[in-house]
Amino acid sequence: RCAIWAVNLAYSARPMLPAIGKKAFAAEKMPRTAFGPASNPAGTDSGISLDAFTQLSFQAIGDTLRDCKSHLPEVVGDQEPQNAALGDDFYSLLVDDYLASLQQLSSSSLVDVNRHIPCHLFHLEQAVPAFVVGPVQFRPRSEWLDCFVKDTDVRELIRQVDSRESEMEVLSAQSMASEAGRHASNALGILRTLRGFSWVATVRMEGHENVQSHFKASIVVGLAIDAIGLRFQVEDALLFTKAGRQHLFAENRLATTLDGRILCGLSVQMPGLGGSPGALAAKMASERVFLDSAGCILQHYIDGRRAGHALHLVERWVNALYWVGEARREASDFMAVVNYGCAADGLSGAGGIAKNMTRFAEAALKPDGETVSDGVLTIDAAVHKVYREGRNKLAHGEMSGLFEDLAETRAVGEALLSALFDVVTPVLADLLQNEPNLLKLDEKNAYRLLETKLVKKKANARLGTLED
Repeated sequence: RCAIWAVNLAYSARPMLPAIGKKAFAAEKMPRTAFGPASNPAGTDSGISLDAFTQLSFQAIGDTLRDCKSHLPEVVGDQEPQNAALGDDFYSLLVDDYLASLQQLSSSSLVDVNRHIPCHLFHLEQAVPAFVVGPVQFRPRSEWLDCFVKDTDVRELIRQVDSRESEMEVLSAQSMASEAGRHASNALGILRTLRGFSWVATVRMEGHENVQSHFKASIVVGLAIDAIGLRFQVEDALLFTKAGRQHLFAENRLATTLDGRILCGLSVQMPGLGGSPGALAAKMASERVFLDSAGCILQHYIDGRRAGHALHLVERWVNALYWVGEARREASDFMAVVNYGCAADGLSGAGGIAKNMTRFAEAALKPDGETVSDGVLTIDAAVHKVYREGRNKLAHGEMSGLFEDLAETRAVGEALLSALFDVVTPVLADLLQNEPNLLKLDEKNAYRLLETKLVKKKANARLGTLED
């Protein structure tokens, strides 16, 4: 009877499992962070995925049933044990045991680890040194190996494969051997993860179970790569990628003419960015101020998410960055335009109101007291083109999308959002570091303060130009 009750409880309460988990976590103030599904980096707020939580819940139920004998009522006289009444107190005790077991299992599943995500950034001959973007450390492959693979035997096995003195098949066979098999197995696991990637991103994940830990780390690394990409042209930024992103590919193509001739082709997109000797090292050094600002915001995002949600301005900046990254990688113009429109709405805090979006963009970008030359696209016209004529009509089905030529609108969206991030990012980072009252403001007043700072920065820049 207890087993039937427990199974019914599990299935009827499954939609409530996250809430039950939060109640169980509250006793120890466990961190509850998350970045939600890939399409929305700011979703749920648990350090345990729902699937993992469900497994822990059933394990806790099993433990509860195994240990429930002490709560069974005493059998009186000749009464059959199976006929003994189980009152509400009995089931209340089971619930208490279940929650205590769930709390213990949940707590033990949360670990602190460094997550390593392989990526392609710059060709190694460019000699770009290791660098950080907030919580994410980027290292060339060889430097990462020196830093995190401490076992010299494992490193030597990896070196032999990388230098082609040995092969993966040989290493795989060595991993099966009884002697030195552990070293070969560890080396094999690292090589299978790194594959042909020349860089590795590392981010510290605290208080997460393993699946959720990797999922969120991958998102954070992706955001950091997108922040780097903002400092490069779209065509170059697309060459930056990480394990799990599929926008670059090799494709064999086949066609036949009407008279039977066979036409074969091949399209290959190679990741990683090269250039003239030393050019990219100098480029990254020159972008340090912007990347430090972006890193500051990302760090506030990670820190805020440990307690639930980050500051509203930070959440919106991060989500907008995600949308821009998706827009740049999108193969179709119409979906890219939708993504750029969503990014403009999110970054400006406009709530879908185009005039608020325009006001924010003009505060950041419109030169004061200067007239716009004929033929030059105004800020208002750019917002109208990307959001009203682009995102809104495409998302609501008011215009054709998939095969339409929207390259011009897409280019306007790219220019608008790149310019906005260029200006907004350092100003927002400065507010986070130097404005103690920012956390006390609601979203509306926080945006009013941000717009005021944007206007002030623009005026100071103009004054500096005039003085020069």
